[in-house]
Amino acid sequence: MKQTAWGLVMATGKSEQLSSEIETPFLYLNDRPVLAYSLSAFMQCPDIEGIVVVISKERAESVLGMVQMLGISKVKKIVVGGARRPTAMAAGLEHVAEDVACVCVHDASWPMVTPEQITETVKSARRHGSGVAAIEILEPVVEGRKNVLETRVEADGRLWTAISPQTYTREDLRKAYPKAAKNRKNHSDDLEAVMSVGVDPRLVPTGSISLRIRSADDLAPVLALMK
Repeated sequence: MKQTAWGLVMATGKSEQLSSEIETPFLYLNDRPVLAYSLSAFMQCPDIEGIVVVISKERAESVLGMVQMLGISKVKKIVVGGARRPTAMAAGLEHVAEDVACVCVHDASWPMVTPEQITETVKSARRHGSGVAAIEILEPVVEGRKNVLETRVEADGRLWTAISPQTYTREDLRKAYPKAAKNRKNHSDDLEAVMSVGVDPRLVPTGSISLRIRSADDLAPVLALMK
């Protein structure tokens, strides 16, 4: 029996902001908000049966309109989350159905996500308990301070950058981001959070180029690659 998978699309929090006034998911890329690209990819992915979108309070009405206009019928809930990642994640997970086995977490600031990438992480999670999209680092990796190279990292093993999406079991995510605020730790990212509860993340190599929008200057390169 195939395990049910939902998407948890994060469109709020400090990591999704260019500044205190500008939220990355709501910048326009071509003729659509950045968030729309992620929602469309999850909608088109056959392995995803439901979507929960986590947003800031101010965006609730506009996201509802976006979902209706684009026909993203898999969206089950639009949830208001806080600025801190643990709070926003816990809020979103509360609205993932009890019978869902795997949750594919995705940050909307990665708009180049594809249905195929989502599927591969879900397949890995169904088999191994986790699936983290990753890109191998082929160039030399160095450590530096104040623009001065201090050490070159010796890559006896292969070095990777973990990106988005990342799929884990619902149970492990609930452990990493418990409902009770007093039990939550302020992890810097989901990878750190799930590893703290004993998950050994499984890397899923992706051959696709993917860029995160961290500043307004990233919009043009992302658009060029999409074309």
